[in-house]
Amino acid sequence: MIQTPTPDRWTGTPTPAHAAFETHRFAARVVDVWELDLGKRESADDRALLTEAEQAKGDRIIIPRKATQSLRARAELRRVLGHYLGMPAGEVRFVYGEHDKPDLDPALQPSARREGPGFELLCTLASTSSDLATATLSFNLSHSEAAGLVAVILDLRAHELGVDVEHARCDRNLIGIAETFFAADEFAYFRRVAAAEQCPAFYRAWTRKEAYLKALGTGMSFPSNRFSITFGRDEAPRVMRTEREGDDPSRWQLVDLPCAGDYAGAACWDGAAFPVRRYWGPTSLPTRAT
Repeated sequence: MIQTPTPDRWTGTPTPAHAAFETHRFAARVVDVWELDLGKRESADDRALLTEAEQAKGDRIIIPRKATQSLRARAELRRVLGHYLGMPAGEVRFVYGEHDKPDLDPALQPSARREGPGFELLCTLASTSSDLATATLSFNLSHSEAAGLVAVILDLRAHELGVDVEHARCDRNLIGIAETFFAADEFAYFRRVAAAEQCPAFYRAWTRKEAYLKALGTGMSFPSNRFSITFGRDEAPRVMRTEREGDDPSRWQLVDLPCAGDYAGAACWDGAAFPVRRYWGPTSLPTRAT
């Protein structure tokens, strides 16, 4: 059960076997989730990977702990993407959508760059050279306090992909927040949840909803109370309904990402139900995995 937080350290998930780059095996049509320890001190190596704009954005964060976590998350994201692309992390470039969702510079996508381990893997899936014209590395980043998650999919087409991790604070007015941000049917269900179960239920719902919104890439322009997800303890995660024009709830995959301690996570993507694999981030592997 989620408890009141002490977010000074990210210990990772307790169950899956973790590995770092040395044991990672590239695979297509899976969701690789990289777990980041953002509680470690920012290093000169982290900052050296970032552009001046990325550094400035992190430095504008007033609380030093949060500034460090933001800078480390961005550096770890670059390391992960550089690993798939077969290029130095500092040379990874981003473009941004209408609502500031980051994506790879199109010139770095496997379809354009035509080199690196990700591209070599996708070549084995392609039936014709034209299949490679849409070869894509899709990714998303989330971080909260000392925890971060990067989700990656390699495929012959782009995927709408979102991931969310939240540091659970059970001392907040969860009923009030749910009333504002949950759909009416979700809130009615949440009101019936036993008091002892409300905190984990809230963060199951919140992370699933955030993962869906991040996959859409719409920011808050599409309100969170205009769609519903399942979040009962024994219910399979899924998008039940959405008021987004032209969207079909059945096209979405939604999975929980169990986290240790005071964290909850979820991922969402369009298309087939890919397997999910979990790894420690490149500089996040603990001395002793828990």
